[in-house]
Amino acid sequence: MAKRTAVLNAVAEPEFVTRLSQALRRRLRGSEVEHEHLRGTRYRFIVVWPRFDQMDHPERQQLVWNIAEEVLKGKELLDVSMILTLGREDLPDE
Repeated sequence: MAKRTAVLNAVAEPEFVTRLSQALRRRLRGSEVEHEHLRGTRYRFIVVWPRFDQMDHPERQQLVWNIAEEVLKGKELLDVSMILTLGREDLPDE
């Protein structure tokens, strides 16, 4: 049953999630983009990009939300709960 639920969740992922993830990767060359389903149609995105290390938080957010606004329409944009932006320096040491 758990396997079937996982398959259904993967199939049911909204198309806007793929579109935004691809746009972020394309525009932020060398970035790592992940997303997390929160509830309903709401998603949170995490973008790790080395160039964020040279940007302050508002500049990072303006950049990723400009990309989101270019590729998403109406309610799709409202379904993006958060776009977390991290530079390499923000990650814990391995």
